[in-house]
Parts: sequence; C-alpha cells; structure tokens
Amino acid sequence: MFQPSAMHNLAMRRLSYRAVWCGCTEAGSTQESVAEYVEKMHQAGVNCILVHLKGGDGRVYWKSDIFPEATSEGYDEFDLPGALLLECRKRGMRIEAWLIDFFEGQNGPAYKSHPEWAMANASGAPTTSETLRGEAYSCLWMCPARRPGYTDQWLVPLYQEFARKYDFDAVHHDYVRYPGDLAPDQYCFCDYCLENMPRFNRFATDVHREKQFYHALYDRPYVESHWEQSPRVLPANWDRLPRSMKSRFLLEGSFFQTGRNDLGYFFYSYRTHWITEFTRMAAEAVRSVRPGMEISAAVFKNPIHSGRFIGQDWRTFAPYVDGCIPMNYRDHYPGTFDEYLDLLRETITDQKVWARDFRRYWPGAAINFLFFEEELPLMAIQRALKEGQDYSMEYAKVASRVRACAPNVADALESGNGRAEFDAFIKAVPTCYWPKDKLVRLVEAISETGVDGMSLFCEEHLQQYGLWDTLTDLWGE
Repeated sequence: MFQPSAMHNLAMRRLSYRAVWCGCTEAGSTQESVAEYVEKMHQAGVNCILVHLKGGDGRVYWKSDIFPEATSEGYDEFDLPGALLLECRKRGMRIEAWLIDFFEGQNGPAYKSHPEWAMANASGAPTTSETLRGEAYSCLWMCPARRPGYTDQWLVPLYQEFARKYDFDAVHHDYVRYPGDLAPDQYCFCDYCLENMPRFNRFATDVHREKQFYHALYDRPYVESHWEQSPRVLPANWDRLPRSMKSRFLLEGSFFQTGRNDLGYFFYSYRTHWITEFTRMAAEAVRSVRPGMEISAAVFKNPIHSGRFIGQDWRTFAPYVDGCIPMNYRDHYPGTFDEYLDLLRETITDQKVWARDFRRYWPGAAINFLFFEEELPLMAIQRALKEGQDYSMEYAKVASRVRACAPNVADALESGNGRAEFDAFIKAVPTCYWPKDKLVRLVEAISETGVDGMSLFCEEHLQQYGLWDTLTDLWGE
C-alpha cells in the first residue's frame, strides 16, 4: 500500500472537503445496506458524498408527491434519501443531492407527457435524431428556455420538493447546460425558441412591425456603428420562411443588411441567459423552503469556452450557486498523463479567478480517465484479435503489466493464440493491473494548489480499479 510522506500529509491536511460522486442503487434498499455503503466511504476518509438522486432517464430516487410517475420503481416504499441522510449525520459527513438537469431518457416521464418540451434542431427533430460515433444518440435533451416548459413546470418544482422533504447540505446541479457532445450549434430551434429568440433579442418591434426603421444618416465609417436605433433585424419575409431558413438566419445571419454575420453572438447569449436563469429559479425555489440549504454545480473546466459551446458560462451562476465544482477530467484535456497534470495545475490557477465569487470552489477529477495508457492498448488488442490482425505493437505497451497480473494471459498472447484467455482477462481486468500511483499523483497535484477540497468521480470506479486502499492511505485518518 502507498505510504504517504510528511510533505504529502501536509498537502492532504489542506483538503478540508474530500468528496466523491456516487450512485444510489449501489447503496441497496435497507437501512443496513445504506449504513455499510456510507461507512465504506467514511473509512476511506471521504467526508462528503454527492449522491445520484435524479437520473438521466428522468427518474428520481425519492417518493415524489408532485410527479409520482417520475419515482423510480421501489423508491416509493424505501426512503433512500432519508436513510443516506441518517447515516451521513451519524458520521459527520456532508451529503448533497446530485440531480441531472436538462436531459431525460426517451421514455422519461416529462418527455412522455410533454414531447413539445424537448430541444429541437433546425429540422424540428429532437436530439435523439442525431448520430454520434456511428450510433443513434440516446440522450433526450429538454429545452431550458421554453415557458411554460420543462424548466418551470417540472425541474424547478422537483428541486423545491426535494428541499422541502430532506435536510441535505446541498442540492447539486449536473448537466446544467445545452448538449455539447454533438451539434453544439444546432440546439435549440424548437417552436418556442424560433418565436421567442427574435423577441428576446428585440430583432423586431411589436408595434409598427411593418417598418424597417433605417438610420436617418449612414455617416459613420462602419455600418455596425449605427446599432443604437435598433433597426428591424428580421427580413421582411420572416413569417413566410421555413423553419430551416429561420434557424440558419438566427445562427448565421447579420444584424445589418450588408453587415457582418454576427447573429451567432445573440444565439449564444440567449442560451447562456436561460441556463443562468434556471439556476436563479432553482435557488429561489430551494431557499424559499429551506433557507440554509446550499446549492452546488458540476461544470466544465473553462466558463468562457463552455459559455459559447454549451450555454454554461458558470461565472454568472455565483449569486445562485454556492459551490463550484469544475469537472477537470482527463478526457477534457489533450496529451499524456504528465501533461494532464501540468495542464490541470494551470487550469486550477485560472479557475480560482473565475470562481472567486462563489462561497466554495472544489476542483473535480475522474478516476476512470486516468488510465488511458493502460486501457486503450487493451481495447486495441481486443480489436486486433477479433479481426485476426497483428497486435504486437500494442501488446508491447502493456506486456509487463499483463504478465505481472496474469502470466497465463501473457504466455497465451506471446504464443500468438490467446484470444480466449484475453477475452476472459478483459471482461474482469485484475485490479493489480492498474497503476495506483496515478490516483496518488492526481490528488497530490490538486492538493498542492492550495484548494480547500476536491471531488472524485466516482465511487463505482474506486471499486472497478481497486483504489479503495489507495484512497484510504491518501484521505483516511
């Protein structure tokens, strides 16, 4: 097991909050199983859990009185949040309710009741019409802007209901954004946004709609210099244009005829407004029923970039969110593991400035993405074996690790006839295969920046990669 140095212990003492995102179904459905679940994390030195209580399928893991159809099966009888809260309080642990905000499953209760609440692209189709990496995209995203809609009629009421029912330390936003892993410029052009976006940005007036209101004198060096009289931006034939042309104009058109193609600015500002507006509404709802409850959010690493691509300029969340937890996951960075740690330290320096108006800032990191060097060659070997291709170059990258953990598999691969042995190996990779020092170096890199805390994603991966003992050495008493 890892033996921390004196310098390491000094760094660890600066981490007042040692948090882990964790699932809820793994906790079981009895008070005893929940106690065992929480105790395992407590023994490892975890003093805050962010527990998943509203999923990407739209289901919640408490008995919802306002939307009983959203309650996941079995959780109308077993009070999981109550059991978790009791066990955390016994151990002096902080607990936050991790809630997925803007996407639902295709069979999610909100979408089934109100399909018009879903985001739509320029063709009027939902996100599930897209293809990602050769497969149908399964995430059904809901429009944050529509009123009445998912935000005000479903999501905010759920936040308020949870806060009324449970005295958790905080509720925790996740997916508080537009989709970013596909077509980030194509959503949302639902019927509501097509109508509301021009009105929101005042591309036309409600009175004297037939007039263009051109500037009296175009006597300045640039046409954009005449912006303050707010001319009619929409073309005269707007009402006759099909959806696809309206959508393209709102994203790629010009504020002025003959001017620059600058309407994208207003498209992105519209999206960031509605995401931030949701955090305001959620905070107001939560604080109205439980004034002492905090709110936190999992956000992307750079608010300037995420503001443009996913409508999440989280700098604007500060009045409505107490704790900022950027997801500084390795898959959000290029390069090697060492380069990741260098970039991570630099990012944290920037984030401290961006997060200065929040009460709390904890960087987050993901366990599973630490092992690209060890995991990707295994995937390549598996493909090569399946296709009857040479795998020697990929095997050379991990041969010593495979041999140390499974010499029979190494012998089979080196003999050129190891598909069966390797298939068994990759279905349940021995935990000894994974280099534990990567977690150590990650935690040390974050600790050395002087932050108060950090959060790890996630409890399931601690188990998968055999890292409980390593975490206990890092964080335990």
